[in-house]
Amino acid sequence: MACSCLTTVLLIVCAVSSLQAQLFVGDERVTFESDNTPLQRLAARVDKLERDAAEAAKAPVSFAAALVTTSDWTHLGPFNTETTLIFKRVIHNIGDGYDSNTGIFTAPVKGLYFFMFNGNVGNSGALNAAVIKNGVNMFAIYDTQGTFSSATNGMPLKLEQGDKVWVTLWADKSIFDQSRLTTFSGFLIKSM
Repeated sequence: MACSCLTTVLLIVCAVSSLQAQLFVGDERVTFESDNTPLQRLAARVDKLERDAAEAAKAPVSFAAALVTTSDWTHLGPFNTETTLIFKRVIHNIGDGYDSNTGIFTAPVKGLYFFMFNGNVGNSGALNAAVIKNGVNMFAIYDTQGTFSSATNGMPLKLEQGDKVWVTLWADKSIFDQSRLTTFSGFLIKSM
């Protein structure tokens, strides 16, 4: 029991300063000169966990957007070239990473994010679109079942601060939306 209480006291009152860990038990101060004691390693790990938790708590990031703002049946495409889709109806944009003027999400913090894209086939009868990170195809949806059929895909992506993610509709394909049927969304899983 005394050992357990001492361990608890050690964890609560230890402080790391320069290369020395100082421990206070009652009014007595104990100093460890070695820079690699188990207590110092533990204090360093606790400090890192607290910093990581504080960073994640102050930087929540999440967005969700639908392709069009109207509830009218709206077809886009087919276009002669690949086209960046601009999701105009922003449902939420916590952290202000998504730009509804360009359709591009810019990572406000380095971390592991999860993105999802759902699309509905437009009047061309075929849909092929991809989620792009900094110009590289990360994942895609493909559907040739006919107008109004749909496809969904998603995956986690590691992003550096400033990395850009968007959806590209490939040439000669079309997409359909009515309110919130075609969506693009993402959120920060963990800052790094």
